[in-house]
Amino acid sequence: MRNIGEVLRINARYYPNKKAVVDAQKEFTWKEVSERANCLANALMGLGCRKGDRVALLGYNSSEYVESIFACAKAGLIFVPLNFRLSLPEIEYILNDSTPTTLLFGEDFSDIASSLRSNFSLNYICIGDAPEWSKEYETLIKSSSPVEPPEDLVSEDDPAEIFYTSGTTGLAKGVVHTHRARLRGALACVIDGELNHDDVHLVNVPALCHAAGWVWMLANASVAASIIISRLRGFDPESILKTVQDYSITNLQMVPITIMQLIEFPHIKEYDFSSLRLIFYATAPMPPGPLRKALSIFGNIFMQPYGLTETGPNVTCLHKKEHSISGLSDEEAEKRLKSCGRPCYGILVKLVDEKGQEVPPHTVGEIVVKSPDIMQGYWNNEKETQKVIKDGWMYTGDLATYDEDYYVYLVDRKKDMIISGGLNIYPAEVERVLYEHPAVSQCAVIGVPDDQW
Repeated sequence: MRNIGEVLRINARYYPNKKAVVDAQKEFTWKEVSERANCLANALMGLGCRKGDRVALLGYNSSEYVESIFACAKAGLIFVPLNFRLSLPEIEYILNDSTPTTLLFGEDFSDIASSLRSNFSLNYICIGDAPEWSKEYETLIKSSSPVEPPEDLVSEDDPAEIFYTSGTTGLAKGVVHTHRARLRGALACVIDGELNHDDVHLVNVPALCHAAGWVWMLANASVAASIIISRLRGFDPESILKTVQDYSITNLQMVPITIMQLIEFPHIKEYDFSSLRLIFYATAPMPPGPLRKALSIFGNIFMQPYGLTETGPNVTCLHKKEHSISGLSDEEAEKRLKSCGRPCYGILVKLVDEKGQEVPPHTVGEIVVKSPDIMQGYWNNEKETQKVIKDGWMYTGDLATYDEDYYVYLVDRKKDMIISGGLNIYPAEVERVLYEHPAVSQCAVIGVPDDQW
């Protein structure tokens, strides 16, 4: 495939009537999703968007979110997802950096979009009930043409999207991936996750505004699996279990904190989750104790990928079969479940010292990665790009060890980033807020271990 948009072209041709996307009371086939994406692509081009222009989206998970991703891909536009948890100044920073021509926003974010109008002259498109100063998403779809944009408009080496991610400086950097990298990352997910045409994938919080959720959605779409959209604004064990039961969900993504909340839900055994064959968890280490309990409840259906936004996001993976600890001693089982696995499909991984020399087993080193999945670079930031990509290797800033079987064990981060509940917290950002208080003279933010968070 030459670009992400061809995923829909293929599905619409070979699986036109297969259930594609289900969102609340709406249900679409692959043919309908492709036609709606074509309509949006043509509407955006009709509003003056040209190949290489950026289109930002601020909203919760929805079928329109999925359509927008593919519409931008078909039109050669660079998709810029905005995390719905960002503050107004953070959103303004990203818009100033990426200079989009268009902002798609959910109706829940109309006030934020309205606040942006004084500083940003954009095409404003509302998903839902549109304010009078914006265009309505569904009206654009219905008034536009479902004809496919030219197939040769977008090549595999064109930028597909910019995901903004922060560092210890607190300033967001735009991570650029090409169509080739994104499709290659999705292929790795298909292979490592053993995804297939009969899968039913649940998109839950926060998913589509995060690189991992985005790529796993694309991976499921690339095998024409069905995609169920959860509109939850936070994690609710009962709602997740009911959705799994009602839609016969086969695979979903979680973070360790939500797995721990799920296995402590007192009514968990009242629901039928026998359809589940894969729960992939990431973004933070999973304590072995709760993981053992999760394995006893759900069976051996867990998979842990490790990665970064910059790496596409795949780096290593502890597969389902590697979660099987039967026959292992307690010490061996404990060690195995603390590992983030071995390199994913087609990915080179090594650990290096401060001089860039590969370290031997059981020695702490920085994880560096080489693969077609890694980012093209940071948007408008060649200086930072050169700091992390050297001779084709991506320097992650994560410290780890590995054993004789090449299982990798995360140790710490070179950066000061704190992870709580699967979300990244950047000390410099918190410190800046604390410093604004007149009673604060000096401050420092650190992370401390917590059994739950």
